[in-house]
Amino acid sequence: MAPDGRGTGTTRAITADPSRRSPVPGPAPRPLGLPPDDFDRDPIASLNRLRGEYGDVFAFAAGNVLVARPAWVHWVLARTNRETRVDAPEPPPRLQRQPLIRGRVERWMAARRTAQWHRLGRDIAERTAPLMRARLRAFLDAGADRPLRLADCERAMLAAADRIFVHDMDDDLRARLIPAAELLLEEGAASVVLPPWMSLRTRKRLRANDTWISALLAHVRARRETRRPDEAPADMLDLLIDAEDGDGPVFTDLEAAQTLSINLGNLYAVGGSGLGWLLTAHAAHDLARPAGTDRAAWVAAVVKETLRAYPAVSLTSRTLVEDACFGDVTVPAGTTVFVSPMMLHTDPRWWRADPGRFDPARWLADEVHDPHAYVPYGSGPRVCTGVHIANAVLENAADLLADRTVTARPGPVLREWGAITRPRRFRVRIG
Repeated sequence: MAPDGRGTGTTRAITADPSRRSPVPGPAPRPLGLPPDDFDRDPIASLNRLRGEYGDVFAFAAGNVLVARPAWVHWVLARTNRETRVDAPEPPPRLQRQPLIRGRVERWMAARRTAQWHRLGRDIAERTAPLMRARLRAFLDAGADRPLRLADCERAMLAAADRIFVHDMDDDLRARLIPAAELLLEEGAASVVLPPWMSLRTRKRLRANDTWISALLAHVRARRETRRPDEAPADMLDLLIDAEDGDGPVFTDLEAAQTLSINLGNLYAVGGSGLGWLLTAHAAHDLARPAGTDRAAWVAAVVKETLRAYPAVSLTSRTLVEDACFGDVTVPAGTTVFVSPMMLHTDPRWWRADPGRFDPARWLADEVHDPHAYVPYGSGPRVCTGVHIANAVLENAADLLADRTVTARPGPVLREWGAITRPRRFRVRIG
């Protein structure tokens, strides 16, 4: 059976039978294979419009298909490195001074499996909770004296949790990470990305990235030289250094630095956006705790509802390794298949209560949504490594906000589209 059904269908795809192949529906192709005119203005609104016209699987640009059923989305994400893959563009040879580990699937997946990182990440988040909470409180207190902007949220997220990845992270390392991460965010939000030889911003980002990776690489080497075999791991860096196979260390110093760079960069960019959305939700909605509701349960519900309504990653993709069937449609190998957490999170077919309404109380019910309809952190082998860490930071922040008020610019909540979806014109005060 092909992956189908109302969120509960099988998650196994089959190799397509040419005799029953149906073309992928979609609008007439535009020049150069570009997506529809309204895609750049609001990609999710554009894709929702096309879904209404063509169904739950459709092409929206040359080589690009979107699937919009929970079971199909889960299959696409869960089969990563098997029937689907994450493509990483290969940079020109002269720009490979510090190659990214994103394109080295085997090393990256080994890093994720190392010593049960998800368990250790949760344990370290619990152990560092007092420091995390103190830093978040200082961040929120600052909002009473001056408006807080998105850059403040990103720095606050980094300060709250960076020690989970590098427990001796100092101001110098942090100061080298921030420019590289900010320049990468700027480039990711651009509608047109120019080649490095034409773009001053790209060359500046590459220099900032080299500076950051070089400093982190020196830190990894210093830690490896002083690490004792009998020491318990205190952070992700220790796990990466300790990992061994029959031939010796699993990760070189550069690979360990690259893995840390990815995770710290995501903490800053994706986590910072999540903190910004949490403040946006507090400013835009009445989040008073219902009488008789446990405080911890309500805080968790507020965070879940924020991640549902305002996911930081609203669109992601995988590339098919072989032909796959979605319902009656066969999508050929080599096609980039897009999935959208935001579309799933707002589709009334998959939710028990109206998903168009911001309502944390929905999460107090026993049954909230169909299986696989809630994916703020993705799913499958590439589910976000920082799930427990992000939840710990956001729940601490939401708990601190329960006794405060948040005010923002008047008007509707707007989104800034890019690789990471962020609140537009974000500026809040906290009383």
